[in-house]
This record gives sequence, structure tokens and C-alpha cells, in this order.
Amino acid sequence: MIGSKIRQIRLSKEMTLNDLAEKTHFTAGYISQLERDIIEPSLSALRKIATCLDVPLFTFLDKPETQTSVIYSNKRQKMELPDSNVVYEFLTPMGSSQESSPKMIVIYSQLDPGTWSNDEWLSHSAEECIFALKGSVEVMAGDKKYSLDEGDSLYLPENTPHKIYNPGTKKAICISAMTPAVFISNLRA
Repeated sequence: MIGSKIRQIRLSKEMTLNDLAEKTHFTAGYISQLERDIIEPSLSALRKIATCLDVPLFTFLDKPETQTSVIYSNKRQKMELPDSNVVYEFLTPMGSSQESSPKMIVIYSQLDPGTWSNDEWLSHSAEECIFALKGSVEVMAGDKKYSLDEGDSLYLPENTPHKIYNPGTKKAICISAMTPAVFISNLRA
């Protein structure tokens, strides 16, 4: 499903496989396999492709909703990425372009005990607030570690490299809020 969206966007921008390969520094064969859904991209590869296609990362999810919306818990848009230990569930509608995106994005995530949110550091051009809804987490932000217990929150300025660890014995649940178009289109390791 992701592959067909990559292909559709690439073609809409009148780019060849070789054009995208040159911009991403991947081979045309690799991109062809992605587009045919033979292989799945890593988080860093998907971020690089989204950046080179000049689209937000969530463009590769389903259709946008741009009106007042109820997001039912069993129908949330989800984003699972191969090199991440978190399933991101969007509590706000997800638009496929900057024009159709909400002005705020809220994400629900669960992190298993003893795991990191992802292997790579994340950094984005958006301010972010992380709220520990259940359990405890440690947020590595730059060269500092912040411990959040249930009910605590942390504000991260834009472009702050960060990742989250669950030091507990139970699943931790966090809610994050940020600006969507800037956050997802500029998400980088």
C-alpha cells in the first residue's frame, strides 16, 4: 500500500525512478521494489523519500478528513514503521497535503517495557509536548534525560533530537501533540 502511494506521488511530480533514486541516494531497483510492495521501507528510508517528494510522511496513510470528525478508537489511523517499537495512533484526522491537514496533530502511543521508541534519534521542525498517560518513561532529549511519571509532561523545542525509553515493567502510554505538516514532513534522524 505504501509503495503504490510512493509511485503515485512520484508520477504526479513527473519524476522517473532514476530521478527519485538520484535524490534519495537509493538505487532505482530498490525504489521499484518499494513501489511494487515487494519490500517495506525502513523509517529512515521512508522519511528520506517523503522529504525528496516534498510531502509529509503521513501522506502514505489513508485519505484526509478535513471537517469536524470523531475518531473512534477502533478506527484510528495507525503508523507502524519497521525500525520503531511503537505503533503510532493518530487521535486527529490526517490530511495528505498541507492544505488538507489539521493545524495540530495528537498521537497516542504505547511502549513495551524495556524498549526504546526507536533506534534512531528523531528531530523535527515542530514543538512537541509529550504527556505520560500511563506508566513511566524516560525521554532522552539532546544530552539530557527526563523522567516522566504518570501525569507528567515534557515540552520539547523544535529540532531537539529525542527518543523515549520505558524503564518500567508495564506498558507505558503517551500522548504527543505537535504541528503536523512541519513535524511529519521534516521528521529526520
